[in-house]
Amino acid sequence: MRGRFGVEIPAPPQVPHFKLFVAFIALGFAALVLRLWYLQVAMGEELLAQSESNRKRFIRLFAPRGMIVDRAGRTLAMNRPEFVVSIIPAEVGSDDSVLHRLSQILEMPIEDILQVVGNAKQRAQRLYPVPLATGVSLDVVTRIEENRLWLPGVNVSPQPVRWYPEGKLASHLLGMLGEVDAKELQTLREAGVSPGEYVGKMGVERAQEVWLHGKAGGKWVEVDARGRQRREIEEVLAEQGATVMLTIDKRLQRAAEEAFGNRVGAAVALDPRTGEVLLLASFPRFDPNAFARGVKPSVWREIATNPLHPLQNRAIGSRYPPGSTFKIVTAAAGLHSGAITPYTSFYCPGALQLGRWRFRCHRRHGATGFVKAIGASCDVYFYQVGLRTGIDTLAEMAHAFGLGEATGIDLVGESRGNIPTPEWKKKRYKEGWYDGDTVNTSIGQGFVQVTPLQMALVAVAVANRGTVMKPFVVKRIIPPGGTPIDTQPAVFKQVSLHPDFWRWIAEGMRAAVAGAGGTAHAANLPGIPVAGKTGTAEDPPRRRPHAWFICYAPADNPRIALAVVVEQGGHGGAVAAPIARHILETFFGMEHARARGDASATD
Repeated sequence: MRGRFGVEIPAPPQVPHFKLFVAFIALGFAALVLRLWYLQVAMGEELLAQSESNRKRFIRLFAPRGMIVDRAGRTLAMNRPEFVVSIIPAEVGSDDSVLHRLSQILEMPIEDILQVVGNAKQRAQRLYPVPLATGVSLDVVTRIEENRLWLPGVNVSPQPVRWYPEGKLASHLLGMLGEVDAKELQTLREAGVSPGEYVGKMGVERAQEVWLHGKAGGKWVEVDARGRQRREIEEVLAEQGATVMLTIDKRLQRAAEEAFGNRVGAAVALDPRTGEVLLLASFPRFDPNAFARGVKPSVWREIATNPLHPLQNRAIGSRYPPGSTFKIVTAAAGLHSGAITPYTSFYCPGALQLGRWRFRCHRRHGATGFVKAIGASCDVYFYQVGLRTGIDTLAEMAHAFGLGEATGIDLVGESRGNIPTPEWKKKRYKEGWYDGDTVNTSIGQGFVQVTPLQMALVAVAVANRGTVMKPFVVKRIIPPGGTPIDTQPAVFKQVSLHPDFWRWIAEGMRAAVAGAGGTAHAANLPGIPVAGKTGTAEDPPRRRPHAWFICYAPADNPRIALAVVVEQGGHGGAVAAPIARHILETFFGMEHARARGDASATD
């Protein structure tokens, strides 16, 4: 081959194109054979399992919670089936179009959906269904099924949802549900609780979670490439939780809540013979149904910013100065120590001068004996008793009644209250103890703090002449197909006091209700002797005092003991005693109806 100027140029070597082509084909075929061998032999079993998992899906079936009923079997908490829309974050991945489409169908802000999904990922729940909406309509269910191709990881299933048919009734006692958190999951996993489930957050729902929870089930279903269910492969039925029967009577509970109206405070009634709680009410109330499906942010903000703290169980968790209801303890301490006798009398000029401090009484009582001092609630009398008895003996007697200690009631969130001593004050305030502190303590003021439940037990102590029964709210556990488990009454405290002294204290409490000059005439019931004690406990300055009333009835054969406190209610005899009277009327009305065999007695 010659170039442009006639120069000979050597020809390039000939490339064997066909041989190269064959070589490439051979290499490709070899790679394909190796890949097929790898997939079919080396990875065969694993890929088969993955293939099976891709066409199968496990749908968890949450167990219905056990029912909660009152002592007569009347329903307080149950379940009802509702459609629940859930999402599995791992199947959605990073495709926001799924969430936007779901937002339109559910008419739910995309921000709320993103928050739910984000929280689930943070709690390592990417592989579990996370509820988004509960109680959706059939129209929503239909739209989701129609859009199934574009909604991977979205499930709709009927689930049992908690329902409280009486609404706010006994809300603090029953409690509420909420999604299980990481800390709870550590302790409840053995009980079968899984991420995303709802568990008890307060009240009986929380205290009896292990019994109420039940055992979850589930089913394996076959799905097509679009994630649509084709057939059911296997199902394990869920088992409902145990039925929890409470000691309260729904009708008595309702009577207390109706009597309280819009006031703030608490009421507790007990059977003094057993310690069974007949009613336990706290005000203001809340609707536990608002939490059963996941509380809405707007509802939660309203509750969280409410200055009255409606979620606080005031019956067992709030601490109040007991005011003059504490005089029962002071009287017992004075008699037991020998500082006074039932015949001791003091003159009440309307105040006690102690150094430069003047401690007032609510009126001038003149010469006052023991029974009159309790019935008319003379402060000066008990100032003198407290000074003669001494703070150490007062504190010892208070603890004997169960004050300053947890009662051990089968609920969560009980407060111990506070019974002050010189040692306590020195540790707390770095100050010494003064006679004025003893004077204040003797009438339930100063540093004394109690719960309504504790003061109901003070009434129990007098009713039983010293025996304080341990309070309880669960009467019976009834497992599905199992043997019922009954709670056995137990003694909480035994106050050692001469029987004659108890008789004198009881006479003073009876005088408060039915005697001349008594402070609790508003609690008097025709034909039913009531023994009680009022209290008007000072709150911080420039605020109305708390109104107290504790009692038991009938005075000669006690079957109910009761404590009522109304925050900033004013005088105990004018505010708390009428509430107690309404409760007592309902209680004895129910007893009479049962005795007559009225059908309404069991409604």
